Amino acid sequence: MPGEFTTFVHDKMGYYLRAYLEILEAQKVEKSGWEHVFYIKFWGIAPSLAFPLMLAPLISTDSPEVRRQKINEVARYIETFVVCRFINFKNNGASSIRYTIYTLVKELRGKDIDSLQTVLQGKLDQMDESWDGLAEFRMHSQNRWFVKFLLSRITGYIEQQSGASTSFTTYYASPGTKPFEVEHIWADKFAEHQNEFNHQNDFANYRNRIGGLVLLPKGTNQSYGDMPYTHKLEHYIKENLWVKSLHPKAYQNNPNFLAMAQALAVKFKAHKSFTKADIDERQALLQSICEVIWGRSNKSN
Repeated sequence: MPGEFTTFVHDKMGYYLRAYLEILEAQKVEKSGWEHVFYIKFWGIAPSLAFPLMLAPLISTDSPEVRRQKINEVARYIETFVVCRFINFKNNGASSIRYTIYTLVKELRGKDIDSLQTVLQGKLDQMDESWDGLAEFRMHSQNRWFVKFLLSRITGYIEQQSGASTSFTTYYASPGTKPFEVEHIWADKFAEHQNEFNHQNDFANYRNRIGGLVLLPKGTNQSYGDMPYTHKLEHYIKENLWVKSLHPKAYQNNPNFLAMAQALAVKFKAHKSFTKADIDERQALLQSICEVIWGRSNKSN
């Protein structure tokens, strides 16, 4: 009996303590192999739910590499679950999802990598929410930080896939540089869009759709704000790839960008003007990128 207690305290409890500390460390900085653990620090679920879920599949004989894979795989599930629900305007508060998460904790206990991926994949496939919710997703007063999170993930992802050194952290946290802000592509001038809208409220709602939003450095954001789109466009070519992709010049002598778009099978296109139809096209493009990043597959992104 004393020997069993000693083994439990020194081996098993020590193992889970190391795993817990690794998660805390991974949430300090974005690093390869632990990315999703980092992302869910900024947009995930309550730690009281997330930590038990990430620790659930671990067994004390797992190697450090297997431990990392399991933790990051669960974190990827959490991120996908939360993002997909949020774009469908669903509540991710602890009281709303506690039963779902605690039930899943029991299902994941002691699972090997393959079984873990199968269970998590099944849970994602069973979700009522889908990426189709992005078709009408828009920013409002209470979700601005999520919009910044989503645009930061997308911008960082397509730039990394194009060979750039930027990342999610560049745009969401902006260490050592001017912070990035969410910018409307349309200026707040209803009179310039009365050919497409009869009511100002309809214009305002469309203007806030995520297909009509980009990330720009603070200051740059303010200087472009009231310009008509055709004037902004000439400045956009100097900005990050999500913004730059609006300009025809982004498609000239830019093989890494074009190769990325082809490899991911996403349909980027330039927009010389920016109407309701253009917002709809950007909204659809953004959805296709989300499906690549989070899609409902075991492929890690």
